[in-house]
Amino acid sequence: MVSNAAEKIQQRITLLFVEGTGNSAEEIRNILSTIKPEVSPVFARTLAEARSWLDNNTPDLAIIDLNLPDGKGTVLLPLDKKSAHFPIVLMSDSGSETEAVDAIKAGALDYLVKGPELYPELKLVISRSLKQWGYILRQRLIEDALRDSEERFRSIFYTAAAGMVLISPFKNIMQVNPAFCRFTGYEEEELLNRKIDEFAHPDDQGRVAAMYEELFALRQGSIDCERCFVNKAGNVVWGHVSLSCIFGSDRSPAYCIALVQDISLRKALEEKLLLANRELDSFVHTVSHDLRSPLTPIIGYIQFICDQYAQELSPQVIEMLDEVLCQADRMNSMLEDLLALATVGSVEPPASPTSGNDVLKNLQLRFSSEFSPGGARIAVTTLPDVRIPKTLYQLILDNLIGNAIRYSGDERVDVCGELADGVFRLSVRDYGPGVPDDEKQSIFNLFYRGAAGQKIAGTGIGLATVQKIAKLYNGTVWVEDAPGAGSLFIVEMFDVG
Repeated sequence: MVSNAAEKIQQRITLLFVEGTGNSAEEIRNILSTIKPEVSPVFARTLAEARSWLDNNTPDLAIIDLNLPDGKGTVLLPLDKKSAHFPIVLMSDSGSETEAVDAIKAGALDYLVKGPELYPELKLVISRSLKQWGYILRQRLIEDALRDSEERFRSIFYTAAAGMVLISPFKNIMQVNPAFCRFTGYEEEELLNRKIDEFAHPDDQGRVAAMYEELFALRQGSIDCERCFVNKAGNVVWGHVSLSCIFGSDRSPAYCIALVQDISLRKALEEKLLLANRELDSFVHTVSHDLRSPLTPIIGYIQFICDQYAQELSPQVIEMLDEVLCQADRMNSMLEDLLALATVGSVEPPASPTSGNDVLKNLQLRFSSEFSPGGARIAVTTLPDVRIPKTLYQLILDNLIGNAIRYSGDERVDVCGELADGVFRLSVRDYGPGVPDDEKQSIFNLFYRGAAGQKIAGTGIGLATVQKIAKLYNGTVWVEDAPGAGSLFIVEMFDVG
C-alpha cells in the first residue's frame, strides 16, 4: 500500500535508516529524539536486514547508504518510480555528482553526502523529504484521476449508440466515434479535419455555421436542435444534435462536443402521419360537403309533403315522415360537427389575443334562451383574453355548454376561465346525473355517446373536437365529479397568454 507519510506530519514518523557501519546509530537516535513530531527510527546495516524488515513493514521515509556490505543500496529502489510506496533518500561517503544524478534517475527522492555535518541536518532532511513526498502523492492522485476520467470518456465515446464528434473552434472535425461514422456512411479518416458544415444539407449549411459561431463566441452555453445531414450516399438523414463547449485552462473554448442521435426513422414516421392526417382531414371535409348536398333536397321535399299533403296522409305516414326529418337533421348536425373537427388544425393563430368579452357576446347569441336579464341559467364568471383563434375558443364553449345543457335539463350551467403564467384553464360545470367512472376516458373518443347519451340528442363528436383543440396547445381535457352533483369538465392549454 502507498505510505501516508504526507498526512502524518503531526503523527509519529517511522524512519528506516540503513547504514553499513552502524557507528552513527546512537548519535542519530539522540538527534531524532529532539525532533517533533516524534520520529521512531529503525536501523539496519545490510540489504538483507533492510529487506527482512520491509517484508512486513512500510516506513514513512528511508535513508539508505549507497554502499552496503552486501551490495548497493540502489537495489532497494523500486523498478518503476510510480510504484514506490515510500520515499527513499540515498547517501554516500563521496559527493560524486555522477552518483547523485544516477541515484535521482534511479528513483531516489534526494542524495546526501555522509559526514559530521549531515546528522545535525537530519531534521531538515526529514521535513523536506516528507513534504516533497506529499507533493508526489498528490500529483499521483491527480494523474490517476485524470487517467480514469480519460479512460471513462474514451469508453463512452467509442461504445455510445449515438454519434459523438469533437469539433475545433475552427469547425474542423477532431475526432469521431463509430456511431457517427455509421450515421454518415463515412470512414473515420474521411471525416477527420473536414469542416462539420460540409455534411449539412445545402439549405441548412448557413444555419449550421452560424450555430457553431454562436457557441464558440460564448453567446450560447449549449445548443439543442434537429437538423438534416447528407450522408456519403447523398441521402438526407436526420439527427437530433446536442452541442456544448469544453473549456481549456485559460477558460477559452478548447473544442465543442456534439451528440448526434439518428432520428431519420422518427422523421419519416412523422411525415407519414402528417400526410395521413392531411388526407383524413381532406376526406372528412369532402365527405361532409358532398353528403350535405343530397340532404338539403331530401329535407326540403319531406317538409313540403308534410306541409302540403298533411290532410291526405294517415297519422302513421306523418309519424314516419317526422322520423325521417329527425334523422336527416341528426345527420346534418353530425356532418357539421365532422367538418368542424376536420378544420380545427387548419385555423391560423391570431396576431393578438382573442377577447373573452367578444366570445361571451357570441355565447349569449348562441344560447339566447338560456341567458336571461335577471340572472342566467348559464352563469359565466370570467372569460380571459387568450391567444387562440376566436373560432376555436367559441367551438370549445359551444360544445361544452351545449353538452351540459343537454344532460342537465333545467339546471344551471357554470362557466369559468382563468389565465395564469401562460396556462389557460377553462371549466364548465353542470348539475346533471354525472358521468360514470368507467366512461370518463371514453367520452372523449370520436362518436362515443355513453349509456346516458343513447337517449339524448347528439353526435358524439363535440368532446372529441374539444380534445383535439386542447392538444393543439399541448393541453388536455378531462371530467371530474362535481361537488354535490353533476360533472365538471376542465380544459387546460399552455403558452396561450
